[in-house]
Amino acid sequence: MAESTKPALSLPTQIAYGAGQVAGQVFRDVPSLLLLFFMTSVLGVSPALAGSAIFLPKLIGGVVFDVSVGVVSDRLQTRFARRHWLLIGALAAPAAMIALFHVPVGSQAAIAGYVAIAFALYMAAFASFSVTYLAIAGDLLLTPHQRTVLMAWRLAFTALGVLVAGAIAPAYAAASGGGRPGYQAMAMMLAALCTVSLLIGWWGAGQAERTVGSNAAPQEKLTLSMALIALADRRFSVLALVTLLQLVAAGMAYAGLMYFITYNLGIADALNRVGPAVLISCLGITIAQPFWVRLAARIGKKRAYVAAALIHATAHLGWAAASWGGLPLLYGFALVLGIGNSGWAMLGFSMVGDIVSDGGNGEGKSGLYSAVYIALDKIAFALGGALIIGLILSAFGFDAAAAAHGQPQPASALTGILIAFALAPAACNFTAAAVFARWGEN
Repeated sequence: MAESTKPALSLPTQIAYGAGQVAGQVFRDVPSLLLLFFMTSVLGVSPALAGSAIFLPKLIGGVVFDVSVGVVSDRLQTRFARRHWLLIGALAAPAAMIALFHVPVGSQAAIAGYVAIAFALYMAAFASFSVTYLAIAGDLLLTPHQRTVLMAWRLAFTALGVLVAGAIAPAYAAASGGGRPGYQAMAMMLAALCTVSLLIGWWGAGQAERTVGSNAAPQEKLTLSMALIALADRRFSVLALVTLLQLVAAGMAYAGLMYFITYNLGIADALNRVGPAVLISCLGITIAQPFWVRLAARIGKKRAYVAAALIHATAHLGWAAASWGGLPLLYGFALVLGIGNSGWAMLGFSMVGDIVSDGGNGEGKSGLYSAVYIALDKIAFALGGALIIGLILSAFGFDAAAAAHGQPQPASALTGILIAFALAPAACNFTAAAVFARWGEN
């Protein structure tokens, strides 16, 4: 069917499909923003130990769970529609969310061990719906522009998910008393929300498949060697590399936000102050979506992606200056950050869909490509937002015992927070822009 005559998805269908991203974003962002801070500043676990307990399950989840779900969903999609994996997620996600923040009392090692096991189960539940949700966009028989529009809706609900995870969730924890009880109440609320989101996304995916059709080719003979050949696609490997850099940066900044507000700015109620920063960033993501769609159509996705990465890098440098300018400067550059983030995130997902639908090595392997892309998201966010930041904080003398008792941190720890929260993320984004400008493709 010619592109000009392909049926268009209805607005309710696009909205319903996009709504599934709320659960995906909540599952991605809540641990990234709050789990390390919860373990160090509430439970009293050292940053390096806490970061390792978070990173290892995410590494396993990204490499094993995500790829397994992607390959299995590719093979079974003619018998078990990919959208039905969202129903599996709707059942598994609530239990995983609740278990993660209901941590029993114990030693640092016992707490870290429990969190590592609970987080591994959490990542398995996350894989069941996050990989297949993205793969559905590659399966749908859409034109590149239609896919970009659908991804714009997905990114619009990303903003809502970020708002829930970054503003509503911490405020709910604070309103519920803070500490262990507050975080536990927050987990219960988020569990219910994720179930509703996934059910709506499942319905929207079904409507989309009935409208435009789906490339649901069986993959009974898919082997590891075939997967490696597909993943050797230069377009995908360059996109994956720059995405990895930007997600490491995003993970560091996101996990560092609570620390920066609490210790560098000296504000005690960070659970309430983090919300406006996330809300303003979400505003930037939302208002910028139409701009990035038009810009990509005008100058190409590659140039638009580079522009977005540079804007994002500039925002991180602005956040570094907030050490002296305070919350107003932090909030102002949160808007710039959202504008940049909306561009490279939306265009990255769109380009993955283009790669798997253009008849090249990715054809018929939407689940595999999507699994790798989602795995990169999780691994990079964990690498930046757990392991690297945990090691930096420990190296610069962050005192978890003092934090758990509400005591201040030494000056060296404040320097470490500044590096992890702002300076290192800016460097990652500038590097990503340079790499994609040189080797990326539209």
